[in-house]
Formats: sequence, C-alpha cells, structure tokens
Amino acid sequence: MLPKVYNPKPTEKKWYEAWVQSDLFSSKPDGDKTERFVMAIPPPNITGSLHMGHALNSTLQDVLTRYHKMRGKNVYWVPGTDHGGIATQNVVEKQLRSEGLTRFHLGREKFLERMWTWRRECGDAILNQQQRMGCAMDLKEGQVRFTMADPCAGAVYAAFEKLWNRGWIYRGKRMINWCVRCGTALSDIEVEHEDRSSKLWHIHYPLENGNPGPVVATTRPETMLGDTAVAVHPEDERHKSLIGRRVKLPLTERSIPVIADTAIDLSFGTGALKVTPAHDPVDHEIGRKHGLPTVRVIGFDGKMTEEAGKNYSGLDRDACRKKVLEDLKTGDFLRDEKPYRQGVSICYRCNQPIEPLESEQWFLKMDELAQPAIDAVKTGKVKFYPGSWEKPYLLWMENLRDWCISRQIWWGHRIPVWYCKKENSKCPPSVSARAAMQSCPHCGHGEMEQDSDVLDTWFSSALWPFSVFGWPDGWPGNDKTLLNYYYPTTVMVTGYEILYLWVARMIMAGLEFMKEVPFKDVYIHGIVRDKHGKKMSKSLGNVIDPLTLMDQYGTDAMRFSLMSQVVPGRDIAFAPEATVGPRNFCNKLYNATRYVLMQLDAPGAKELDQIKTWIQRPERLLKEGNFDLADRWILGRCSETIEQATEALENYRVDEAARLTYEFLWGDYCDWYIEITKYRQAPRSATVLAVLITVLERALKILHPIMPFITEELWHGIYDKLLVDPPKGFLLSSGWPKPFLSVSPEDRKNINFLKGVITDIRVFRFDYNIPPDQNLTVRFKTKTQTADDLLFKHARHFLHPLAKITDARGGVDKPGNPDAGNNYLSPPSSSPDVTYLIPKSEIDLDKTRSRLQKEILSLENQLKSIQARLDNPAFVSRAPEEEVAKARGQIDDVRKKLAHNQDSLQNLLN
Repeated sequence: MLPKVYNPKPTEKKWYEAWVQSDLFSSKPDGDKTERFVMAIPPPNITGSLHMGHALNSTLQDVLTRYHKMRGKNVYWVPGTDHGGIATQNVVEKQLRSEGLTRFHLGREKFLERMWTWRRECGDAILNQQQRMGCAMDLKEGQVRFTMADPCAGAVYAAFEKLWNRGWIYRGKRMINWCVRCGTALSDIEVEHEDRSSKLWHIHYPLENGNPGPVVATTRPETMLGDTAVAVHPEDERHKSLIGRRVKLPLTERSIPVIADTAIDLSFGTGALKVTPAHDPVDHEIGRKHGLPTVRVIGFDGKMTEEAGKNYSGLDRDACRKKVLEDLKTGDFLRDEKPYRQGVSICYRCNQPIEPLESEQWFLKMDELAQPAIDAVKTGKVKFYPGSWEKPYLLWMENLRDWCISRQIWWGHRIPVWYCKKENSKCPPSVSARAAMQSCPHCGHGEMEQDSDVLDTWFSSALWPFSVFGWPDGWPGNDKTLLNYYYPTTVMVTGYEILYLWVARMIMAGLEFMKEVPFKDVYIHGIVRDKHGKKMSKSLGNVIDPLTLMDQYGTDAMRFSLMSQVVPGRDIAFAPEATVGPRNFCNKLYNATRYVLMQLDAPGAKELDQIKTWIQRPERLLKEGNFDLADRWILGRCSETIEQATEALENYRVDEAARLTYEFLWGDYCDWYIEITKYRQAPRSATVLAVLITVLERALKILHPIMPFITEELWHGIYDKLLVDPPKGFLLSSGWPKPFLSVSPEDRKNINFLKGVITDIRVFRFDYNIPPDQNLTVRFKTKTQTADDLLFKHARHFLHPLAKITDARGGVDKPGNPDAGNNYLSPPSSSPDVTYLIPKSEIDLDKTRSRLQKEILSLENQLKSIQARLDNPAFVSRAPEEEVAKARGQIDDVRKKLAHNQDSLQNLLN
C-alpha cells in the first residue's frame, strides 16, 4: 500500500535509478522497422548550474521524448554540452582574478588545462542536474557529446576546410563589433541593444578663421578626438553656407571639412553630425564614400590611443569622456547638454558597451549558404511552431551579412590556418584540418605557425545536428550507421533568442554539408522571466534556481508549473509560488489514488478476479460492466481527454495537454466521479471499482510525460495492489492509451445538468455564509419530467450529500402552481429546466445583507482603482505588456464579482 504521505525526493531517486538500470532511455538503429523520433539537445554552455531557461527547455524535450516513446517510436534524444567560448572563458578568468592572476600569467597551454578541468567539473554537474529533472536521455559513457571533443571537434575542422576550399572563408579588414571586456570581436547577432539613460551634448566647432561654426550633437564626446569631418544635409538651410568650409576640431590642433551627405537626419540634434569613421559604422560608411581619413582614438583595450592627444592618451573611455567634457567647458565649446534615451549596443555575454572598431578578422560568405535555407522554410521542409516566427526568420535571412567567425580568445576551436615562418615569406596561408602542419606546402619550409584566433562558438553549434552522429567520417571509427539512420532529426526545441544565432545557421549548415534539412520542425519557446516580466539576472537578484524549486516542491510540481505556462513563442512570467498549485495537484492525485486502492480491500476473491480481468482487458469491462450515468460519463470523458491531449502533443501544445489532464483528473475524476461513487448504493461493486481504476490508470499514462515520477509511483501502486505485474514494467514502455468510449450527447447533457444544480446550491451556500454543517431545505421546481427524474430518481443518492441539502422536494412546475411569495429566496439557476426556492428562515438575513453591502463597496473601490490605472496613458504605454494585461484581467474579474454580489443583494431585498 502507498504510504500515507507523498515524499517526492526519495520517490524521484528510486524511479530514476530504476529507469537507468532498465536501460529505458537507450536507442539503437533498427533499419526501418520502427518509426523514429530524434532530437539533439540544445547543448547548455558549461558556465555553471542550469537555470530556469534550461529547466523549461529540458522539460519540454523530455515531455516529447516520453510521449513519442510511449507511442512506440524509436526515440533518440542526444545529450551533450557546449564549450561556450567567450562565456565559459569569462567564468574561468573570473576565478583567476580572484587568485590575482590572468590567463596571460598562465600562458595559453596552462590556461587551456585549467579550462578542461573546469569542463570536467561543470559538465558532470550539468548532467546530474538533468537527471534530477527526470530527463529521459541516455547518459552512459560514449553517449554524451561535447562540442570540443570528437566526434564534434573533428566535424568543425572538416567543415572549415570544405568552406575554405569553396572560397567562402576569407580574411578582411572591416568595421566590427569589439567587446573590450571580453577582448574579442563579435558577430552582428551577438550584439544586443538596450535602452539606457544618457545625455546629448551640443558642442561648438568654430570655423577655421575663428568665426562661429556649426554646433554638433553627440552622445559620445570622447570620440570627437577622432573626428575627420562635420556632415550636414545638403538641403538644410541652417548649414548650407558652411558646406565646403573647414572648422577647428576643439581640443586638438587639427581642422576638418564640412561635407554634405543625404544620409544626415535633419531632426536629430542640431542637424550637424560629427563624423568619426574609426568608431561608428554609419560614420565609417560616410568616410568611405567621401574619402575621409581614419583616426583611431580608442584601442582594443578600451583606452585612448596616442592619436587622441597627450592629454587623453592612456585614459579609459569613461575617464576620457569626463575630462573631455571638463576641457570643453573650460574652452567654452560646450553649448548645452540634455537628458537623452538611446539604444546602446552591448555584448550578449557580459552586457558591456560594444566598441565599433576597424579590425582584420576571418569572415564566412553567407550569400550562397542563405538561399537554400530560405527556400527550405518557404517550401515547408522546415516548419516553425508557432508559424509567426517564419516571417522574421525570412526577413533576417534575406538581409544576411557575411559572418565574422574569428574570436580573440583561447578557449575554442583554434582556426586551422597556418602561416609559413620562412623569413620574408610570401606564401599564402594554408589549411590543415586533421593535424598540425609541419612544413609549408608551397615552399617546403619546415616551420609553420597556426593562427592564434579561435572560431566563434556558434560555428561548431551550427554543425550540432549532424556532428553528434559522426559527420563526416562516421562514429565510432568510420561507421556511418548513426549518421545515416538518425539524420535528419525530427524537431529542434529552442528559445526565440537564438533563432538567428543558431537555428538559421544549423539549417544552412545541414543543407550545405548533408544536402538535407537538419530537422523538420522547430518548436520555439519564450524566455522564463520573473513574475514582473523582467529578464532574470544575478545583478537584479531575481534569479530562481530550479534545484531549489525541486527541493521545496518536488520535480514533478516544477515541471508541471513550467509546462502549464509554456505557450509556444511567448515568454513566461514565472513566480516560485506558481509551483504551489502543481504541488497540491500531486498531493490531490496521490490521496485520490490511495482512496481508490483502499476500496479494493472490500471485494471478495471472485469480484477481485473480475476487476483484474477488466483492468487487463478493458474491452470486456465495456461489454460486461453494469454502468450507470456517471460511469458512462467518466469513461467517455477519459477517452475525450486522451484524444485531446494526444492532438495537443502532436502539435507541440504541451501547455494544452497539461491543462486538459489537470482539469480532467482534479475536476471530473476527483471532485465529481470519486465523490459521486462514495454515495452509490453499491459504492464498491466490481463495476465501480473497475471504472475507478481503469480511468485512473489511463489518466496516469497521459500525465506521465509531464509528471513522470509521481505517475510511475501511483501506476505501480495500482498493480502492486492488484497483485498483477504492470504491463512491460514501466509507464514509458507500457504504450500510449487509446480512446475507448464516447460520451453520448444525452449523457453529457444530463451529467452537466446535475453538476450545475449542485454547483448552484454550493454557490448559494457560499454567498449567504451557510455553515458547512448546516443542511438546507430546497424546493425544486422543474420544467420537464426528465429533469425531475434526474434529480429524484437517478441522482438522489448523491445530490443530497454533495449539495448538503435535506428535505428536498420536487415536482414539475405546472400552470397555476402557487408562487412561493416573500418567504423564499430563489437563487440563480444554471439551467432553464429548474428553479430553486429556499426558505428565508434558514438564513441570517441581516448579517448576509450587511456583508454583501460591504463587499460591494470594496469591489466598487477596487474597480475605480484599476480603471484609473488603465485610464492613465503613461501606465498603458510604459508598463510591461504583462502588467497591463494583468490589470485588464483583474478589472474583468472584479466586474463579474460585483455583478454577482449585486444580484445576490437584490435577490435578498426582494
């Protein structure tokens, strides 16, 4: 028998170990015997513990894995981790700083040893956390992939060599995004944009002859030291007379020209733009067009260069800005400063401002890679869920720029380009994807040097869907069985924030190297934010640790909380208290199962054998069972829920599957059917018990993908009680349930009528504060004989106890029946077929009237307060969308409660 209280932690440990020991999560190629379902996990970076985003993503994949495995498919969910490039190096460098060291103190080789040590520690921790979440992935030795280990690492170098040979990889000097903090270049989509408060400074640039000149507006006064022109719009009347003249550059000895360019925005600032080609992409383009010189005043270390002048050289950007502003004031060049909100480009890893700098980097041409990936989505070879993400994907792909693939860090796949070290060598660089190059293939010189940069971490990630299976040569050894059998995968489950960083690049890589899309479906989920809709971050102190939630509420509760909120493509505003309800659901389900199993102590041996037969052969139960209205209804509702949950999961609507199963189990099964059976004339008959168990067993199956631990525990509890071996040992291998009985329209109408009557009486009891132990006298006036028969023949045994009424009298209402007069209350009815009359003598009228009046006043005040917020344009325009939607939902709820209480008061007064 199940223990009295459900204890999640030991239960979770017991069942996960049992699943692993029984090798439930493994997969082997079996030709074409079984339909396949394949996913490669979006590999988490080895930067530390998993966060709520990982919990969401891993649980979603686990739900799909378990569902499709229960459907009888050959399921392979490939586990693994990503080296994480910049992000992981930042973590280890932070450790070094705490020891008073930098990577340069250690040198490249020793630093990489430190990185591999971190990888072993962190990688193991991540896998342990995924196990804790219940992930049905095969974590045996040799099954877990890592982007910097074979087979994935070999794929990276092979891909680089193939792209090099196609002539698509080149080295060039371009304006790039430089992160001073991380010390590396970033691609355009590794740069995030954030609105920040700043200032707009107006600076006077006097004409070369000393007369007044243009006033320029800038948010970066420190870069003025590198200005090489002032640009104005040719049609701007304010500055037309200045075009072609020269102005003195404040704080320097230089003079620069005033040029005309149609790209100038006349509405920004004063209409005059300082042009700094070395430090702004727009200015760089203007400078290229007009042949302006480039003066770099900020270096790759974020400090001012010698070209900034002796007064500023060596200062960091912030200190230089402060000094420049002081000097501009002293020299009477600063005309004005105004508060200003601007979009700031920041590094996606460290959140520090990006410095646009001209630099020589490695690039990958994207034109020819992009078009097949565009066509794949347009023709439906790759489908997005939700489909609304197709348009932004195509828009981005059709405006793709070449990809800067080099990074100036040490942790990553070192670019396999080698240079001849012969003195005054003019040999072109060479590529060796397999091993270190010992001699120059062009001149034979025996000394070669490898490029010091590493590849962007997303380069290896782009190959993930096929590198995990051993592309190009096969794995293990030269065996291509895995690659040929498992590629392409079925679905990629990922967040929208890496749609361009990763998903688009995987599609391009799959089509280029495998000539086939890497997955058929892309399920896109949102970000897990805090309850106020803000992104979780350590600096804000709003990070929620999934391990803490699992310890406090149980893993199943955390999983259900996430899955019930995961609407495709939309963010989740998550609060830890949102896990309380799912924990209560676990307890409700556990207690209901214990109750059902306790009923099996009553039947005799013959009835118990009958029950066992019916459980194992439900078709005989349907044929032989002595069903009443409630039995037929719950069996039909169970079938409906199976059908609807199946459809939801097939369409990646895990949230719908969670909601449907929850509403069925808590509402239909626990709150209605079990309660009805307690008051049956034969509550422990073989039919009733068989229906209770049959429905519960199937409901546990459809809940299993979302809540695997408690369902396994309860499912085994059923078969242990029956002394019958569970089919195929575990829920995961027991098969997905099939619908078995439809609810007839008549049965649905009748059961809804009875539920409505009981609910009406319960609402009346709540509204009028009737004590729980006080039964009510209710007179029913029915409109049809059918309604009267349902109430007083079919449902009388459970109507009284569930509605807590006594001395109920009925009868079909006929013309000429006397009205009840002022001695009765007539509460609202959910059905036109019945009305209720309840004696006023059973209610404390004065107390109820006073309470209702107070509640109405309170609700009216709430309504005014919420309406005032919604009438405030500032709130509607500036508050997070979730906050505004919440207020609109609240006002609807308050209005409904207010109308209900007003009706109740009016009913009382009448």
